[in-house]
Amino acid sequence: MERQNRLPILTDNGRRLIRKLADLPPVWLTAAALGESIGVSRRTVMREMPGMEKWLEAAGFRFVRSPGQGVRLDEDEERRAVLRTLLDGSSTVLSKNERIDRLLALLFAAGEPVKTQWLAEKLDISEHTLANDLNAAGEWLLARGVTVKRRTGVGVWLEGPPENLRRAMGIRLRPQLTQLDWGQFIESQPDGSTLGLLDRKDMQAIARVLQGFERSGRFVFSDSAFISLVLHLTLLAGQIRSGRLKADGPRGKAGRDAAALQISLEGALGMRLPAGEAAYLDHYLHAALGEQDWDDPEELRVSQLAALLIRGMERETGVELTGFSTFRTDLCAHLRPMLLRMERGERIENPQLEAVRTQYAELWAAVRRVCDQTSHTLRIPPIPDEEAGFLAMHFGAVLEKCAQTRRRLRAVVVCPMGMATSRFLTSQLDREFPDIAVERMCPLRGLDTDALREEGIGLIISTVPLSADFPHVVVSAVLQEKDRILLQSAVETFREQASAAVQPMPQPADLRYADALSACLVGLLDTMAIDDIPAPRTRGEVLHAAARLFSRSPQQLREIETALARREALGDTYIPPLRAHLLHCKTSAVDSCCLGYLRLPYPVTENGREILGAVVMLAPDRPEPVWQRVMQEVSAVLIDRPALIESLRAGERDQAVRLLETDLSLRFRRELAGE
Repeated sequence: MERQNRLPILTDNGRRLIRKLADLPPVWLTAAALGESIGVSRRTVMREMPGMEKWLEAAGFRFVRSPGQGVRLDEDEERRAVLRTLLDGSSTVLSKNERIDRLLALLFAAGEPVKTQWLAEKLDISEHTLANDLNAAGEWLLARGVTVKRRTGVGVWLEGPPENLRRAMGIRLRPQLTQLDWGQFIESQPDGSTLGLLDRKDMQAIARVLQGFERSGRFVFSDSAFISLVLHLTLLAGQIRSGRLKADGPRGKAGRDAAALQISLEGALGMRLPAGEAAYLDHYLHAALGEQDWDDPEELRVSQLAALLIRGMERETGVELTGFSTFRTDLCAHLRPMLLRMERGERIENPQLEAVRTQYAELWAAVRRVCDQTSHTLRIPPIPDEEAGFLAMHFGAVLEKCAQTRRRLRAVVVCPMGMATSRFLTSQLDREFPDIAVERMCPLRGLDTDALREEGIGLIISTVPLSADFPHVVVSAVLQEKDRILLQSAVETFREQASAAVQPMPQPADLRYADALSACLVGLLDTMAIDDIPAPRTRGEVLHAAARLFSRSPQQLREIETALARREALGDTYIPPLRAHLLHCKTSAVDSCCLGYLRLPYPVTENGREILGAVVMLAPDRPEPVWQRVMQEVSAVLIDRPALIESLRAGERDQAVRLLETDLSLRFRRELAGE
């Protein structure tokens, strides 16, 4: 420890560069490659080199520079581990962004005016530097509904609604959390850095509740969603404990899952959560987890947005994107929380945005144009660059699949930053490393290395440090030169060991499920109905005509009509791209899925919207995965294939059946084949 205290002070960039050298194999690296590994220029590396060399020499490590070859750390793995430990305890000069992170954490934790002298001492900077940092922090916070207040003789403080303060701090903390080994962090006492703002006991209690919620089998959180929710709830609990947020009043209305989750959280934290929190949890669960019900009006909005984005990118790239079976599902999974964030005015940070803009300029330009066109068409707020960057990763992943080649070393990807980042990283691996076969993406939490071994997986590729006793490499989400070196080294090691994993035989689909699916699709196509109705004077007349399409008795008609009216009361059912109302419900009056269309004699204008007809969709009101899946795909086809709605409007039933049969056959090809 005495030797460490005598070491020279490292800049933040110098410390990061030495850390990368310690993490990489002992190979020659050019200044440009080393700089790229941490996102700085060659000039910055050359400027930092003398300080790095002085520090390493004082610490007793062999650092070699060679003209024409580059630099290398000439130490074995044991000595490199010592170096990493030493770096973790060494003094560094904070970057401006790190200073602002800590400054905001101090102001948020204080909750009241504090003296500038105290802040300067805490951050170990001059008051002049503090003033500049406060100006920069103020500009960043103002865009998020928070103001930095300064008054002579009083001090500095943050002013804004509690939820805005909480969201702003969440944005600053989330990137730091996603770069950590979550399991280790949550079990250890946070240090004195920005993350020390988070109460460890609250985080552990919240994590246990969410993990128990997952074990119930109802939901499974992605790593990104899990961290975001823990962060939100931990900051919320801190505000309540400090008295800055009141948690009295009745509970807000929410679905069964959100209400149960809130009660469990309150019990674990020993406090009452605010009334509006139930609604937030409800929105969060619906937006962040899995697919929603086919008859949810919001899901149709998501489907419409996805369809326009996909069609726009098909025009831009000339590539047929609808042929990728899981792409639309993955895209919708991102769009749900994205729309929620846009509605709430939340700005998410995208650490890969600049890399996407520069390294994939054509893709970025295409996605940006399509996002702008789609926002204009749907009359929604502009999609922020940060969100568009994640969408570019989604589309980039699919486009990269076109260049997939032979792969051998079986691997899984661990990336807590979200599905878009994971898919984008996987697509790069597929393109650049044909000898690596990425089997799937795994969550960081509960990573089961024994199960991976039994499955024949030979490598974990992670974007965060791991403590797992399993062959693994840590890379950036957008691959850099040092990442390629690590991956190539892993491939060569694999070849040398000649231990190619045995590929498992594909598991056949459940034949009973395939039979039920086939019967449902055949029944839907056989019973498809188109009917003409007079121009309706009331909405009740439309519902009556819709119920008549699939009823065989007065009792059945009344049941369907009542169910449609109940569903209609939940929200607007007008679908702009169809220029029609979507009348849909679950009812015990039908035994299988039904699709129909009501044609009006002429267009009707309602609230400034042109209505050409009404689509009718019915499903049995009983739990059955086949029905849910079929109706989701029928909704998607209606949005994706304008020719289908045109055939329905024209009364061309046979043509509509052929179009729908073709599309559904493609979407359900594997299940229908029993593969």
